[in-house]
Amino acid sequence: MAQFRTIIKHGFEEVAHWRDSEAGIEAICAIHSTARGPAIGGTRWQPYADADAAFEDVLRLSEAMTLKSSAAKLPFGGGKAVVIGDPANKTEAQLRSYAEFVNEFEGRYLTTTDVGTTTDEIDQLSRWTSHIVGTSPALGGSGDTSALTSVTVLNGIYATLEALDGDPGPAGKTIVVVGVGKVGSKVARSLAEDGARVLLADIRAIAAAALAAEIGANTISVDEAYVAPCDILSPNALGGVFGDETIPALQCRAICGGANNQLVRDPEDAALLAERGILYAPDYVVNSGGVISVAQEVAGWSHEQAVEHAEGVFETTRAIFELAQRRRITTADAARDFALSQIPMPAS
Repeated sequence: MAQFRTIIKHGFEEVAHWRDSEAGIEAICAIHSTARGPAIGGTRWQPYADADAAFEDVLRLSEAMTLKSSAAKLPFGGGKAVVIGDPANKTEAQLRSYAEFVNEFEGRYLTTTDVGTTTDEIDQLSRWTSHIVGTSPALGGSGDTSALTSVTVLNGIYATLEALDGDPGPAGKTIVVVGVGKVGSKVARSLAEDGARVLLADIRAIAAAALAAEIGANTISVDEAYVAPCDILSPNALGGVFGDETIPALQCRAICGGANNQLVRDPEDAALLAERGILYAPDYVVNSGGVISVAQEVAGWSHEQAVEHAEGVFETTRAIFELAQRRRITTADAARDFALSQIPMPAS
């Protein structure tokens, strides 16, 4: 019953559980809001400890997608799906069964890639469901979303630098980039080209070293990254890294990166950051490039229009910082208020 109270308290429209023992798949989908349009959110496929852990994650991620789409002023609501299982051992039967689950929502939920799923797998799902975005260009989709995500993260960084020092330029600034995957590597490469002193950290030390050699950066361990003195700490891997145990050790001036759900407790941990004098750029604002990318398929935008929309994250981030300062609230609370103000109220 506690789970149902959680759903009601946070205003979720629908939460569904799917179990197909024959195919060997268990999934949960949460639709948080369709007020702005169909709920959009990726499919996260990973070996959760149990169904309760998956349930907690899907609710948190689904609500964040509502805020992300709203803050980015996109014609979408928020939703998310999680599949409990090893992402390296998917079968065609599991993908087909999952597509059947997506079809149950009759277009109220559109899905795409997330942690543990790939564009190739989204292409496979499109054989059995039309409620898919982010397929490969060969199938008419927008393909890899990391390019626009790096654009929004970079514009968030520029706005953060402006808030810190009055100048959005990264030249001469020390920026720690944690995670050198598709997004983090693009962010690091661009910052280095613009004259920033870039430090790279990744659990895959070889990948970090290779990128560092390419762009003239230095590497540090992941543990060192979170305590390194720097202007901006940019987390671009998994979230849940900033909480009451880690925030006291931070030596950055600001946090701005592409990882989802960076705060262990949102918005409580944003208050701890503010107490430390650390400026936090809310993650769902600055990592909205992925959902902006797939908006091309639904809204019919050109690539140029999508890039222009992604670059608008600079002004949105600036507006959130200004709102937080004016109202003397945390940037997390300001971002939430900004996002909620974009959601139309239901008719009485």
